[in-house]
Amino acid sequence: MKILPKVIVVDANFIVAYCSSTTPADDRARINYFIERAEKAKSKIVFPMVCIAEFLVGAELAGIEFLKTLEKKSCIVMADFNMAAAYELSLIDRAAIGAGDKKDESEEAWQKIKIDRQLVATGKSLGAKLIISNDKGVRNNALRIGMEAMRIQELELSETDKQMTLVEPIKTLPKGKPVPLKVVRPGPRPAPKV
Repeated sequence: MKILPKVIVVDANFIVAYCSSTTPADDRARINYFIERAEKAKSKIVFPMVCIAEFLVGAELAGIEFLKTLEKKSCIVMADFNMAAAYELSLIDRAAIGAGDKKDESEEAWQKIKIDRQLVATGKSLGAKLIISNDKGVRNNALRIGMEAMRIQELELSETDKQMTLVEPIKTLPKGKPVPLKVVRPGPRPAPKV
């Protein structure tokens, strides 16, 4: 995705990946580059309150401090589930019920479906055109209402980070000494068979 939409919504998995020390390096690079691009493009990244609540369940006090730091970024919007979001949610639910299946063919628990829809409805109410989520249910709900959906692994890497992935890490011995390189000289080639 070359041009970012003006409003993008993310889920709890994105928030966790953004602040976790166990996030794979490529995912961290993608997230950081995405936020950098959003700031430059003056796009808004929506963190719905339903996702923030889910994030805080496992984050404790450090999570609150992290969110306070994030809130200072001009591109981050902490979004309440308000009247506009409730209206968007009612449209999503009504469409599913009208099609004859309130779960819209999902195998997930009803509570999870409702939370996923609240997240999508919050973004939709703010004009989001894209959602970033590793959760298939969230992405499917977004796609059903005309939003684009991406996984973290589908975000772009910066040119620098793309170059870094081309170089294999240097292998070291357990004591931290570099492994010597072995030069292999080509031997005599056998004559081609005629």
